[in-house]
Amino acid sequence: MANVTTGSVSSQFQAFFSKSLLERQIPLLQMEQFAQKVPYPTKTGGNRTVRFFRFDNPSIASIISLSEGTSPTAGTGERQLTLSTVEATLEQFGSSIVLTDVLLATELFNHLAQATKQLGEDAALHADTLSHRALVLNTTASTTAGTTVSTSSYVRYAQNGTNGTNFQAASTANAAMTALDLLDAATALKVNRAPKIKDGYVLVAPPQVTRDLMNDDDFLRVSSYSTPEAIYKGEVGRLFGVSVIETTNNLTAGTAAYGVNTEATGSNYASIVLGGQAFGVPHMTAVAATGSPYAPKVTILDAPDKSDIYGQRTIASFKTFYTAKQLNPAFYRVVWSKSNFA
Repeated sequence: MANVTTGSVSSQFQAFFSKSLLERQIPLLQMEQFAQKVPYPTKTGGNRTVRFFRFDNPSIASIISLSEGTSPTAGTGERQLTLSTVEATLEQFGSSIVLTDVLLATELFNHLAQATKQLGEDAALHADTLSHRALVLNTTASTTAGTTVSTSSYVRYAQNGTNGTNFQAASTANAAMTALDLLDAATALKVNRAPKIKDGYVLVAPPQVTRDLMNDDDFLRVSSYSTPEAIYKGEVGRLFGVSVIETTNNLTAGTAAYGVNTEATGSNYASIVLGGQAFGVPHMTAVAATGSPYAPKVTILDAPDKSDIYGQRTIASFKTFYTAKQLNPAFYRVVWSKSNFA
């Protein structure tokens, strides 16, 4: 559970603030539902490393024929179980909101509560952004406009674009995502034996891209599901068995230079077709039960100090530890596209 440190905020509000951040953050986390999740560390000691695990793909190479009553030669038919470990370091992030005494003199509870909710939304948005960066850029670091998008094996371009330069020069009509693009990406995952998430793969895409796909005759909207309650956060439909998840937090590329700008608008969109075990994150949804020292922490400061001798400001802040890590590039595809939406 998130903790609260207070100056003189009354005790009846402390329980509210201690839960409010996570209660606001967790329902907004879209990417976590598709990740391999590992627990947060339960001890400090300077170790901020989380470890993700990857097993070998299924194989029949070690299977042998058996003869009746005859034991096979020692060592034959044995398969070595190989477990790969991928490590990532938790990074610390935080933000704050300053409220004046004049503002708080009217409605103390409402303004502080709203500030905490806003910080929770910001934390969720940032956590999802780290997951997008890990998959699209293979790094959680912010990348500025003009940085060339790699031609890695997991990158594709809509309508058979061969590279970023050709894609950038293509018209919208020739670079919007189509059902065939989605089918090709999903087929690539099948060829690579990517594990399914529940019973299929998922596409995480912005509204501009999902709008284009919804025009396809084979698109099945959520409202037409036989069991519409069994859906993912953000799910708007299915196409060729792939669940389509809508997000407003995707990465974009600008038009002047083919480069990624993760926090700005752009007319080129990075959509992600995901299988299981493609990336990993610490298990934010379960952090409240772990008692981890790395759990999100909310601080409310409202007492006068040297920087605020008249006590005119109350500061609501949060800090949290998080990371996201690409685990297997064979188990997902990034599809760059434009959109017919104006």
